Amino acid sequence: QEIFGPVVCVYPYADIAQAIAAANSLEFAFQAAVFTDSLEIAETVFANIDASAVMVNDHTAFRVDGMPFAGLKRSGLGIGGMPHTIADMQIEKMMVWNGTVKADKPH
Repeated sequence: QEIFGPVVCVYPYADIAQAIAAANSLEFAFQAAVFTDSLEIAETVFANIDASAVMVNDHTAFRVDGMPFAGLKRSGLGIGGMPHTIADMQIEKMMVWNGTVKADKPH
């Protein structure tokens, strides 16, 4: 089950691919954190882990309002972060009219 509390789950792994596979096997996915001094490892985690954000050398509670915050898989109920929340509540719609337009009434 998803843990709501100040808990850190630590699992041993042989290589970064095994760590990513273990994290991706979970049914919940909000944010992920990786502690490393390697840009290559950080980029590998970012590109391959099922998470809406990856924090490098910081905890997953870090967030400012402009940042997107969303759950993946069975986590969350939408996206947080004001501009992202507003965009998530809108549906974009477009009309393309090829030709001229005759106004029904003068404006």
